[in-house]
Amino acid sequence: MSFRHTIRSAEQLESVTIRLLRGYIRENGVPDSGLEVTLAPPKRTNKQNAYLWGVVYKTLAEGMGEQAGEIVKPKWVHELCKDHFMPRIDVPGTNKTVPMSTTELCRSGNEDSFQDYVTQIQALGAAKGIFIPDPNEGGYDYQA
Repeated sequence: MSFRHTIRSAEQLESVTIRLLRGYIRENGVPDSGLEVTLAPPKRTNKQNAYLWGVVYKTLAEGMGEQAGEIVKPKWVHELCKDHFMPRIDVPGTNKTVPMSTTELCRSGNEDSFQDYVTQIQALGAAKGIFIPDPNEGGYDYQA
């Protein structure tokens, strides 16, 4: 049997998580092999991902496509934005760097990193005359 619980705040660690872990141990005991607790950094949520791809990249791609008179794919906008706004990391064994993956945005422990990235993309859109709505304007409340 496994136990999985997501901690969303420091207060939760003190109260809810410890209580749930104690309850699990009471019900199931500690296996002979021991009990392993793994701490993992937060990941971008499905809502954040839906907003990023379904609103941010899509809106910018459509606006850029209209201005250019050609099709611009959201995937291309994703690569463009990564190249412009994501920190670069060294590729070991080469003299090359690549943009960090956007999936790392929330894993850094900085919950604002995703919003900072979106704000930079919104500014890029605004400079091109393209309005990219905030998540609360498009029904993508990713901070739920």
